[in-house]
Amino acid sequence: MNNQMSGRAWVITAFFTLFMAVMTFNLIVFPACAGGAMEAYGIGQAGLTTLASVTSVVGLFGGIIFGPLLDRYGSRKTITIAMLMGIVLFFVRAFVASYVLVVVFTFLASFFVGVCQVAAAKVLDTWFTKDKVSVAFAFQAGGAGIGSASVFVIGAALGLHNSLLLVAIAYTALWAIWLIIGKDGPVAANAEKPPQGGTAQVYKSSYVWLLSIACSCAVASTLLINTYCINAFLSKGLDPAGAAMMGTVINLSLLVGGYFGTFLMGVIKRYNVVTIICFVGGACGYLLSWFTPLGVNTWIFMVIGGLIMGGGIGLCSGRTPLVPLTGQFPQEYIGTASGALETIKGVLTFVFPIAIANLFGTNYNAIFVTFGVLCVIGVITGGFMVPELGPKGKLQMEAAANRQ
Repeated sequence: MNNQMSGRAWVITAFFTLFMAVMTFNLIVFPACAGGAMEAYGIGQAGLTTLASVTSVVGLFGGIIFGPLLDRYGSRKTITIAMLMGIVLFFVRAFVASYVLVVVFTFLASFFVGVCQVAAAKVLDTWFTKDKVSVAFAFQAGGAGIGSASVFVIGAALGLHNSLLLVAIAYTALWAIWLIIGKDGPVAANAEKPPQGGTAQVYKSSYVWLLSIACSCAVASTLLINTYCINAFLSKGLDPAGAAMMGTVINLSLLVGGYFGTFLMGVIKRYNVVTIICFVGGACGYLLSWFTPLGVNTWIFMVIGGLIMGGGIGLCSGRTPLVPLTGQFPQEYIGTASGALETIKGVLTFVFPIAIANLFGTNYNAIFVTFGVLCVIGVITGGFMVPELGPKGKLQMEAAANRQ
């Protein structure tokens, strides 16, 4: 890849990284402005949880619909049209006072802009070689940390209405950037028409399912800690200011950890090894933070947990473009595969928080143990049951040899 093409590829990566930041900001904006949201819409905690959860379930439908559309029509046209529809709905949402309508507009707007989340793996795969695409994808996934780390600060400063407007404006800016720089890369230009039967092969792929489960565990476990950490540590004796600071520290460490995971992948070049490190290290850090006496160690263990855990999501979802190396489905169906992962993840991450809330309530010991169980499942499905697809793995090395 020449320098000009490489530069364009990283600009495309930056676009999807910024998208992840705005998407995560939108996901957490209502909890970040909890008081304003509850007052504006006349709702309690259950209504606030629903507002926060409705964005998560978008992937269930977006993955099914946008994956095949991206494979058939390409990224430029699909993203341009879908994002524009979502932007209009986001602007309308900012001025709606009815709780029911806010839920509806949040779902629909998030659904249409969610095309970018589905498209990321497919588009990046057309701009990077196999040994680089996973690193690029993990880098853009780290954008979620930017959104989660900034939303509480910005939400407190701007208030709910202005924060909702900011989401709409940010997506508008991203849409304009996509009009200037967005398109599939040189690999797609030479690609043949997708063969028949690829969609069925994707949904039959055991590795897509395993990576989807591992990714869901990474998402659900970090959401679990984010959701309960403030109240949990208040119950343990931390003062309110310290508990609020704990939430900020967690998200900042996850932000840095996302790129630390990318760095580890660049050095070790084995997905399974780095995935195990992220899940095991993150679990040890968070569990030690909770189960040891409150003190300086609480903060140290929490930061360590976030720094190591932060790369987990990108390491699981970033392997989607590499699954065709196993022969389970054609290369041309990466968009469908990304959609399948988002669909499966959407179902699991929507159902899981509701189930945990009903099962354990405020039993924080049980919640942290459940977090640990999720990390174990993530290690098994994402670290042991999927073939090594990294640059030092057998499949990628054989593919590189065949290209030569």
